[in-house]
Amino acid sequence: MRAQWFSYPLLIIVITCLLVFTITTENKAFAQSVESKQVLRIASATERSPYIYQHDQSGLELDIIRAALADQGIEVEFQFSSRNRQVLHFERNKADAIMTINEYSGVSGYLSDSYISYHNMAITLAKNDIQFSNISDLQHYSVVAFLNAVKVLGEDFKKMAASNDAYLEVSPQEKQNKMLYMNRVQVVIADRYIFQDLNKLITRDVDVTERLHFHKLFNGPDYYLSFHDLALKNAFNAGLKNIRANGIYQQIEQQYLTDAYQ
Repeated sequence: MRAQWFSYPLLIIVITCLLVFTITTENKAFAQSVESKQVLRIASATERSPYIYQHDQSGLELDIIRAALADQGIEVEFQFSSRNRQVLHFERNKADAIMTINEYSGVSGYLSDSYISYHNMAITLAKNDIQFSNISDLQHYSVVAFLNAVKVLGEDFKKMAASNDAYLEVSPQEKQNKMLYMNRVQVVIADRYIFQDLNKLITRDVDVTERLHFHKLFNGPDYYLSFHDLALKNAFNAGLKNIRANGIYQQIEQQYLTDAYQ
């Protein structure tokens, strides 16, 4: 009869060592996967409530982008700067994507599906009873728009601005609100939700309770992300489609888009 070369205590020690090795290996693999998890650098505008809240990296636009990419297992890092610096960083590959892009932006890369539409309108004081039939009618009034409006609102608007000696673009954008309420300009061109949020900044300076008229002269504009990498663009599009289908997109909209003028 052969002698047994192992004992139960030895077997227990071997099994324990194997378990410890397995757990350690799994933990290392998990740590490596976390460390290697893709973080996408996106060039973003600075504060533009309710679309972009820079201080806590939230807002309608940021949350939509974050949710769409999270659906695909991709983390996001937003880089906040002026439009010129955003484009410069993107073109020099210091950012993987750039947001709030449309067909007039002149940025290279692969355009995503449209992920958001702004609500740009002509805004007037109700007491002035101004009426518009089309964009060209704006040339008969003093107009103040947001910075670079002529680059994003289409050719008709660009032509109107060129023929209107009383056309002006300003920054920071709350100057528009002040100018309208103080009767220094007849028409403001702005997103209605941005306009109403900016009123919160000027309530000590002007009376913001006057009734307004909102004239829908513009479609959109729709905005896109531009990516250097085609695969990342496709991943974003897939995530965007999913969050629209499962209701997350609509929940984000409801969180941010409240209308004070309805």
